Amino acid sequence: MSKNTMPEIYDEAPAGVETQTQEDILMDEDALLRGLIEAGTEKDSESAYKRVQIRRNKVLKFEFRIRPVSEEESLACHEQATKFAPRKRGQPKRAIETNEAQFRSWLIYTATVDEDRMKTWDNKQAWQAFNVLRGVDMIDAVLLSGEKDRVIDLINEISGYSEDTEEIAKN
Repeated sequence: MSKNTMPEIYDEAPAGVETQTQEDILMDEDALLRGLIEAGTEKDSESAYKRVQIRRNKVLKFEFRIRPVSEEESLACHEQATKFAPRKRGQPKRAIETNEAQFRSWLIYTATVDEDRMKTWDNKQAWQAFNVLRGVDMIDAVLLSGEKDRVIDLINEISGYSEDTEEIAKN
């Protein structure tokens, strides 16, 4: 005997059960669309920025702002920090190793708000003082390992990698 897999169709809702009108459904769609648009543009909003202060011995040395990073930006940072094997004709790229410290520096560099990146990491006078050739190298020259850890944690948090997000995904 085969089981009926066709959905049941009701003309009327059972007694005591409220039904949504077409207007209610459209309002829900409008709310959904508004939520999607807000979520998609929020990461570029100043309200999503976080201020990072670098203090040593309770003295403020400098500060900059960071913003959330997209998955695409994170993958680009990973690729910047990865060495690839020479390609043979017809072969795909093959990663040899990823320099995790460099990946973290690229992530900080990418997450730094453009205006602040120009003042800090891309500051040509600072490059000369530290004998570096790129902004991403300034991060390694200036930030201590623990400072980088805390900045990365904050980037991850504002980019949606918090414990709350993991709980939502489980439910």
